[in-house]
Order: sequence, then C-alpha cells, then structure tokens
Amino acid sequence: MAKRLILSIVLGVALVAALATAAAVSDPQVSFRSAERDGSRVAEVLMAENVVIVLRTYAGGYSPLERAEIVTERLRAALEGEVAAEDVRPQPVTAGYGLYLGDRLIVSVYGGEASAHGATPEALARLWGDNIVRALNLEPVPPAQEAAPAEEAAAVPSEPETATAEPSAEAAVDWTGSAQKWVPIFSLESEGIYLGAAQIAGPKSQVDQVKGVAELRLNFKNLGRIYAYVPVRTISVQKLDRVQGVSVWATGDLKLVDF
Repeated sequence: MAKRLILSIVLGVALVAALATAAAVSDPQVSFRSAERDGSRVAEVLMAENVVIVLRTYAGGYSPLERAEIVTERLRAALEGEVAAEDVRPQPVTAGYGLYLGDRLIVSVYGGEASAHGATPEALARLWGDNIVRALNLEPVPPAQEAAPAEEAAAVPSEPETATAEPSAEAAVDWTGSAQKWVPIFSLESEGIYLGAAQIAGPKSQVDQVKGVAELRLNFKNLGRIYAYVPVRTISVQKLDRVQGVSVWATGDLKLVDF
C-alpha cells in the first residue's frame, strides 16, 4: 500500500513537471512595453523575459507602442497550438517582408523600420524569427545567408516590427523619427485670414509637408457644432490635400478685442 502511494506521488509530480515544461515551451507569456534605447523611445515585445521584437518607428498611422500591442495579440493567438521551429518563417509581402508563425502573419517589415535598424526588411524579419525560436527553446532552423544587423545579433532581444498587415499608400513614407511644429489655422469661411495656430506632431517627413491646418465647422442636427482640424499641404479652400500620419495636438487663439 505504501509503495503504491509513493509511486502515485512520484508519477503525479512527474506529470505536473512535464505539463509545466510543455506550457513553458509552447505558451510563454507574451507582453509588450515602452522602453528607451539609444536616447529614443521604442516599444518592445517580450516572450517571458526575452525581448524578441523592438519597434522604433511609426507605420500605417500607428505608434511603435500601438504596433507592439497588435503584434503581441497576434503572437498570443499563434502560440495557442503546437509550434515547431520551421513554422516561424519570413516570406515576401508587397513592398516588404512578413514574419509568419504557421499561417498567421505576426508582423510585416517595411523599409522605414528596417532602415532604423540598419538592416534590410528580409534580414530584420529573419532576426525576429530567430528570436522567437530561441524564446520557445526550439532547435533553430539552419541560419539564413544574410547577416543580421550588428546591434541586435548578440542576443534574444530583437528589433521591432510593424503591426500593419498590408502596405498602405503610406508604405513608402520614411516613418523614422518624430517632430512637431506650429502652423496657422485657416477656416473655410475666411480664406487668408489667420487668427489661430495649431501644434502638429508626427513623423518628421510628414510634418515637414504640412503648411497649415484647415478648420471645418459642421452643424449637428441644429443641436451643436463640431470643429474638425485637418493638416494639409496647401492653404486652399478649393482642395484639402491632407497629410496622413500627422496629429493636431493643440490649438491657440489670438485675442483681438478685450471686453
């Protein structure tokens, strides 16, 4: 009786240990966070304590942290089943490279992000894939011929990726860095009369294109008014040439009359 009890306990402990090991390998905790690297804010995607993806740039209108959140959710969903090293693979997508886990797209790598890491889209996608394989404690697939960027090749901490599944019209934009500036606000009701100013922010290449902010005044069922602010390339009431990826952070007014 005592021997059976001891045998049952040993088998139970072994089973629990095996289940714990399997869970650790197949479903590591996936999370994301904001961090600072080289004096800039970046977003990191982690598997357990290992940084596997580091996002440095805006893409598709998403900030690095927003992109990291999307990538994290994709990884969590992809890791719900069994994963083999060969399931983690980069493959070409329109205008870049995609990193897949099985048939699920985890992240797409375009020129702006790759350039921020000193790599090509393919090399960066392969690096992130290798980081995920190592974080899963899987036997890596034979290494790719193209070398990974020096800054990230050292360890599991890997570099960022984009949360955009397909390239948009903005895919060719250089999203590296950010900037802000003040520009005039003009109303469609008073072309050429600038009585206000707006602070805009976004990727530097986009902010540089903004010449002003168009103020649109809309009535809502005679119950209220809505003010919309659109960053534009030209100051014209004939055509609103909107600049994508730029936000209006603040507005200012010039007091003309003191009552």
